[in-house]
Amino acid sequence: MSRIADPKAKIMLLRAAEEVFAEKGLAGAKVEEIARRAGVSKGAFYLHFESKETALKQLLESFLARCHSYFAPPAAYPGLPEDPADLLDFSLARDVQIYEFLWQNRAFLRILPSCQGNTDYLVIAFRAEIDATTREWVDYWRREGIFRPEVDADLAATLIGGAYNELSTRMLLAETRPQLEDWLRFALETFFRAFGTPEMVAAVDFRNQRVSQGIGGRVADALSNQMMDRSRATRDHKERRHI
Repeated sequence: MSRIADPKAKIMLLRAAEEVFAEKGLAGAKVEEIARRAGVSKGAFYLHFESKETALKQLLESFLARCHSYFAPPAAYPGLPEDPADLLDFSLARDVQIYEFLWQNRAFLRILPSCQGNTDYLVIAFRAEIDATTREWVDYWRREGIFRPEVDADLAATLIGGAYNELSTRMLLAETRPQLEDWLRFALETFFRAFGTPEMVAAVDFRNQRVSQGIGGRVADALSNQMMDRSRATRDHKERRHI
């Protein structure tokens, strides 16, 4: 009679696998170590996964699905602010939430470089989607008169994507949580000043004055609730699929 796989054991194995992959990469990870940390036998591991590569793929699929709820295009946010100052508040709140999520999941980010072979296509596809989403935001900002019409959309998207990727790398090297809000405010203001219309540049100055007076944005709380709901729904859906 075949053994019945325990769903709780699978969850424990996935958590243990994430720890081991983050520490040792795919090549250095051992099934025995994953099973030991999960408190189950090696045989129990193979009740749930064909190999450590299979476990990594499930972890990667779940993580990238959660990322999608944060790296969303403009169409995912109905009723975006039209006022330049409010749009700046929205953009900063969105960026902070993205990087807070990345900081909380930095152990998994360290796994990504080891994703090769049967899993590297997932990372490649995800990065391509991030590039496309960044371009969608640049197109939106140009269309709405936030960026100047003569701005080269492809080049702007490349520069923005590269800068934020470097911030992610710098974040991963930090031993304690860096001042993400300051980093992201500086990056956002840099790009809005570089590519923005005079109205947008004025909004940056206005926002800085407002912040110095202790007046917060009007859209950050609503954005926070919206993104948390989307992330929670995505996570619950993925967990139901893998159990």
